[in-house]
Amino acid sequence: MRSEGLENRGKAALQRGPIVYRVEQRDAAIALDTLSVGDLAGLAVRHRPDLPAEIAQTHGSGFDAVPYYAWANRGPGPMRVWLRNEA
Repeated sequence: MRSEGLENRGKAALQRGPIVYRVEQRDAAIALDTLSVGDLAGLAVRHRPDLPAEIAQTHGSGFDAVPYYAWANRGPGPMRVWLRNEA
């Protein structure tokens, strides 16, 4: 999914079917501001034991993305839906 808003120009979001994903800093090995769509090669869907069974997590190299609707269940922290669209 690509962004049309000026504040999100040049960014993209992860989407699988109707589900939009987000990345929390606690699930990323690098700063969220530096994470880009180009870092998303080799995405895989898996389930984590610390999340309800119906929540499919997307795992990439150095980060995990969880559906946006499941956000804010582990305390406050930085989060991103729109990621830089660069290689």
